[in-house]
Amino acid sequence: MKKYIALYSLILLTSVLSYAQVAISTDNAAPDPSAMLEVKSTTKGLLAPQMTFAERNAIVTPATGLVVICTNCSTDGTGVVSIYLGGKWLNLNDSCDVPVAPAEGVHVQSNTQIIWNWSTVPIATGYKWHTSNNFASATDMGAATTKTETGRTQGTNYTRYVWAYNACGYSEPVILNGQALSCGSAFTRAHTADTVAPVSKTVTYGTVTNIPGETTKCWITRNLGASQQPNTVDDNTEASAGWYWQFNRMQGYKHDGTTRTPNSTWITPISEDSDWESANDPCSLLLGSAWRIPTLTEWTNVDATGNWINMNGPFSSGLQMHAAGFLNFPDGSPGFRGSGGYYWSSSQFDALIAWCLSFNSGTSFMNNFGSKAYGFSTRCVRE
Repeated sequence: MKKYIALYSLILLTSVLSYAQVAISTDNAAPDPSAMLEVKSTTKGLLAPQMTFAERNAIVTPATGLVVICTNCSTDGTGVVSIYLGGKWLNLNDSCDVPVAPAEGVHVQSNTQIIWNWSTVPIATGYKWHTSNNFASATDMGAATTKTETGRTQGTNYTRYVWAYNACGYSEPVILNGQALSCGSAFTRAHTADTVAPVSKTVTYGTVTNIPGETTKCWITRNLGASQQPNTVDDNTEASAGWYWQFNRMQGYKHDGTTRTPNSTWITPISEDSDWESANDPCSLLLGSAWRIPTLTEWTNVDATGNWINMNGPFSSGLQMHAAGFLNFPDGSPGFRGSGGYYWSSSQFDALIAWCLSFNSGTSFMNNFGSKAYGFSTRCVRE
């Protein structure tokens, strides 16, 4: 019996091959004359092979017209039907998607070296890195997402560019910012009077890390623009106070107790629905793009974890913050220098008010009733 079944199967197979058409359907109908294979169903579909971007690209000498389902081949990492045509893989809509730009990672920064890091992105076959915004002459990093750059100058800020690419093209660059400096080292900045610095002066900024609440961040140890660190928590000198800024304004102000510099018309009120924009951030503009004003979350974490209950807490911390006072919102006149400290965050509360760290002899807390038109002190932080 078995040999007859085998013979019948051979005859049937020969019949199918000679006919050269296959129909798979629920009504036993013949395939369309133009089709080698026709599948009919109202309840099931045709399932093509499923594979990742890397697995698809590993197919050796794919045939023209080869079709697969690539599970992560779209720019957002989701699935898409891919077909091999014209010597490259295309999506079903005949598009050839380029990858999105990678995200900036956390760089390892030391006094003479920066290890640059960026993220992987879907459908990228490699990355290019450069010291300038020029993809054509950039260094091909292959699949690596890190680049070590040595021989840097201590305290100097650097900007670098990275692109993701594949056979279809390349992304916009992600801009990387770093500083050749180990946190804990000091660096010097020569400030020139302009639309950010109120006067010309050279300042050496110390840095500190491992601050409770934000232990991975690096902070400067004196106020931006201060000639010296405070000697006491109630130090009322201009040299320790440094400069003051209105919220989301790049122009800094010096006040010696008598004269405000620049003595321009004070901006009041300030009403705008915006956090502190990076283009106006005096930390970035004066110290380099790796630096920025702390966020509400960062100040909240430091204040709470440090258990600051009055101004002695900030002063006895590694930040050595003191009562530098403020410039008043109606006219820019000085107030509370020596008795209260007010330090901007980059976060607004509403159109008229922004968050700041506020402390005096009786309290330390995140203040959300400070007009954006006040001039408050600024500390700077970086990753």
